[in-house]
Amino acid sequence: MSSLTSGGTNRARALIMRSPSPNPTRPPAGQTLAGSVYARLPRTIQTVAVSVSGWRLRHERYGGTFPSVLRDYVSRNRASEDEMLAIRRLKLRRILSHALAEIPYWSRTLRTFDVDPARVEGPEDLATLPILTKSDVLRLGAELRWPAARRSELRTVHTSGTTGAGLVFAATLEAQREQWAVWWRFWGRFGLDLNTWHAVFMGWTIVPGARRDPKPWRINWPGRQVFFSQYHLRPATAAAYAGALDRMALSWVRGYPSVISYLASLILDGERPRPRPRVISLGAENVLPSQVRSIREAFGVEPISHYGLSEMVANASQCPNGRLHIDEDFAAVELLPTGNGTVRILGTSLANLATPFIRYDTGDLASVHSSPCGCGLAGRVLERIDGRQEDLIELNDGTRVGRVDHLFKDAVRVAEAQIRQTHAGKCVIVVVPREGFGPKDEAEILGECQRRFGDRLEVNIQLVESIARTARGKLRLVVRGDAASPPRDAV
Repeated sequence: MSSLTSGGTNRARALIMRSPSPNPTRPPAGQTLAGSVYARLPRTIQTVAVSVSGWRLRHERYGGTFPSVLRDYVSRNRASEDEMLAIRRLKLRRILSHALAEIPYWSRTLRTFDVDPARVEGPEDLATLPILTKSDVLRLGAELRWPAARRSELRTVHTSGTTGAGLVFAATLEAQREQWAVWWRFWGRFGLDLNTWHAVFMGWTIVPGARRDPKPWRINWPGRQVFFSQYHLRPATAAAYAGALDRMALSWVRGYPSVISYLASLILDGERPRPRPRVISLGAENVLPSQVRSIREAFGVEPISHYGLSEMVANASQCPNGRLHIDEDFAAVELLPTGNGTVRILGTSLANLATPFIRYDTGDLASVHSSPCGCGLAGRVLERIDGRQEDLIELNDGTRVGRVDHLFKDAVRVAEAQIRQTHAGKCVIVVVPREGFGPKDEAEILGECQRRFGDRLEVNIQLVESIARTARGKLRLVVRGDAASPPRDAV
């Protein structure tokens, strides 16, 4: 990415300094900046705040042992299948031995089911253990945590996933660096590195939903990132988004396929600039063929994608041939046949000593590729991930927003949730409550909606006993159209 380095740096800096506006709430690197103080800051000061937070995160993620960890992962780009499985075996025995000695729940469970870490060859040897679910993690609490972990080495992870149920757990700093290393190995295969400037289209509220901002993006200078607000993307603003991407000459665009493909469709529908990034990488959602077509036509590049989870229990990266290879050296993944041509993805984290997830149910389904790939990369090959497929929700001004599971990141008293929409600008959030769910939890969800969407989405919450699954057993987080008729299963 040339334009934000050297001469392009001055041009991008001038773009920022001429932008006299306010805004966001949950910035990129520094989600702790969220709040009314940040929202009232001038745009230039917000950029400083985002960059300060970005510097801290860059140092945390890519400092310390990260360079050597990344070198190790990159060195295995051409490892044989046997070499990759040998690495996985060593890591799996290490995490199991640690869990047996240090984690109360796993100490009891591994002994009860007579699992000897020294005899384990692969994830298939864990089949006698009970499957760990998100509900189990919430129920077990401290029983799953490493009591002797040094607090200075721990970080808090928030995730929600496709069911909308919130989960908060501890991870070691080293585990997070290892996760970033496996992601950078993937991006590096396509010529990207830590100094590549890129656009990011993800779920952070970089500009508060209630504000009207003609330039809804902010720059994280240390992170080499330009964060674009997905909450302000609509036909009336598409030219500004496309123009900014074009002027900054960003060679890499990264984010949710639902958002990037929506921008692509808006570019195709009007007389708007045609940015030409070198790489577009997608993640966090199932990628649809229609999305790939729109992105290819609008941007002139075939998007790439990878699959990963905050729980660090599974990861799969696309190869140059366009297929997803399981990163066997990062997590121990089980593929359990469902009987309908798909497999259920269970995983064991090989890195996180703070909260070991063993035989964890991701809730995702996949299809396995039937023949060898031929690209030279090791790892089992997946045809596709049949999970995280979500519709966009539409605000009353035409803005369409995807990957809205962020609304439930901290909602630990929500068992399941689904957003149902039959009309633009209105929706019902259907919630299966956990014990203790009350008005405060409801107010927090509504408050998160207000921060992200302002007055452009009327939201009602309805408590239910259960939420219907798809024919493949998946819970869709967003349901639009006729399928989103008012629920009949209210509590």
